Amino acid sequence: MNLKTFTAAALLAASSAWAQTPATAPPVPVTPPSPAELLKPAPNSSWSAFSVRGSDVIELAPGLYTFRYQGTRNIFMVTKDGVIASDPINTEAAKLLRAEIRKVTDKPVKYVVYSHNHWDHAPGGQIFKDEGAKFISHKNCVAHFKDKPNPDIVMPDITFEKTYAVKLGGRKLDLIYLGVNHGDCLIFMQPDTEGGKYLFGVDIATPGGAPLTYIPVYDLHNWLRTLKELEAMNFSVLIPGHGVPIADKSSLNERRRYMEALMAAVKKAIDEGMPGNEIPDKVRVPEFAYLRGYETNIRDNVRRIQTYYGIGE
Repeated sequence: MNLKTFTAAALLAASSAWAQTPATAPPVPVTPPSPAELLKPAPNSSWSAFSVRGSDVIELAPGLYTFRYQGTRNIFMVTKDGVIASDPINTEAAKLLRAEIRKVTDKPVKYVVYSHNHWDHAPGGQIFKDEGAKFISHKNCVAHFKDKPNPDIVMPDITFEKTYAVKLGGRKLDLIYLGVNHGDCLIFMQPDTEGGKYLFGVDIATPGGAPLTYIPVYDLHNWLRTLKELEAMNFSVLIPGHGVPIADKSSLNERRRYMEALMAAVKKAIDEGMPGNEIPDKVRVPEFAYLRGYETNIRDNVRRIQTYYGIGE
C-alpha cells in the first residue's frame, strides 16, 4: 500500500468512526480532514480508527516502507543491492516481514538494525541471520541482551557509540544516539529519502496519545532533553514505533509539553503538601485531556513523576 492509497483508506475509516460517535462526545469535524491534516496528531483525529490487529505494509516514499505487526511497527529500505531492515518485532512478525519484503524485491536483507533492547521490538531476527544479514545496535544494548537473555534475540555483529551510517546500494540510513532517555541504548534512524525528511523514532512519543503505562523505563529529564534535541533536527515526518504510520514532527513538541505540564502539576501538589496517595487521583492537566489514552494512563504517568521527585530516580 502506498501513501496515497493509505490516505484514501484513512479518510474512509475516519468517516466511519465519526458516524458512530455518541451524542455525548465532544464536537468533531463534519467533513474529513485533508491529507495534510492526517499527518498531525490533532484532537479528534482519525488515528483511533485504525486497527492494531493483523499486519500491513505502507510505502512512504520510493524504497522506504513501514511494516506494522499489530500495534508495533518498523521500517525497511529497499536498495539495488539488498534491504536494510529495522526491528524484527518477534518471530511471527519477522516471518510476515520477510514475506512482505519478497513482494517488493528478490534482494536479500543485508542489515537488521535494532532501535533498542526491549522485547516488544528486538526478538525474531534469526530468520534474517540465517540468510546472512548483519545485525547492528548501539553498544549499550549488548549488556542488556546478556543480562536479560532472550533466545529469540540475535546478538549484534556491529555496534557503535554516537553515529553510524548504514550504506547499501547507493542508499544510506543514518543511526543517531542521543544518550539516555527511554533506557540507555535507544537510537534514531534517518533514511536519506527525500533529503532526510523522515525520522524513525521508536517509543520517544506515541503521536496523538498520552504516554503508555511503561513510562517507568524513561529517564524523565533526559527524555525531555532528547525531545528538544529532536525538535531541533532537520526532518519533518516522524515514523513512530507504535500506532500511526506517520505523524507531523510537532507530535514531539506535544509530548514534551504534556510531560512538562504534568511534572509541574505534580511538583506543585507535592510542594503544597497534598498526601502522596491522593496525588494520582487528583493531579490532572485538562488542557491535554484530548490525548488518546489520557484517562487510562495518567495515573501511572503521575506515579512515575512522584518517584522522580521523591527519590530522584
